This record gives sequence, C-alpha cells and structure tokens, in this order.
Amino acid sequence: MAKEILFTGRAMTAEEVLATGMVNRVVPRDELDAQTRALAEQIAKMPPFALRQAKRAVNQTLDVQGFYAAIQSVFDVHQTGHGNALSVGGWPVLVNLEEMKANIK
Repeated sequence: MAKEILFTGRAMTAEEVLATGMVNRVVPRDELDAQTRALAEQIAKMPPFALRQAKRAVNQTLDVQGFYAAIQSVFDVHQTGHGNALSVGGWPVLVNLEEMKANIK
C-alpha cells in the first residue's frame, strides 16, 4: 500500500488511512476540536513520570530498530527530490506542476 501511494501520488480516503493504521481514529470535522481536547485531557490526567517513561520506552525501541536513521534518510531523499524538481522545472515540485502554476494569482 505504501509503495502504491508513493508511486501514484494519489490521495487516500479517511477510511483507507484508518484501515492501514496510519491514524487512530477518524472523526467528523465539526467534532475534531472537541475530540482532540478530550484525548489531550485524558492523557493529561496520567502520571507525568509514567508518561515520560512510556514515551522513552517507545522512542528507544524505535531508535534501536533504526527509526531515526530511516527518518533522516527519507528526509534527505525528499529534499534531493525538491532540488531536482527545482532544477528541472524551476519549481520545488513536479507533480501537478502545470495545474499549480495556473492556480497562482
């Protein structure tokens, strides 16, 4: 799925994003602020030391798996792509370039 999205550049629906586990939940836009606040309030009630330890445990596990190096690598590739697009087309992106140029006023 990730390669399909990357290679086609298509947008994903909220249902697809939820089904792939990229997000925890999908809510109607008019409920977003209230649900975000409710989640933040629930987390804020947890013991601060326990939260710090849980975050540290998760982050250390990701680091051991090479997550930080992977993120840095992807960022480098991403920036190289913008540089290429800028040198090829004069804009930092190539996807939908003509459409974007037409919409600039």
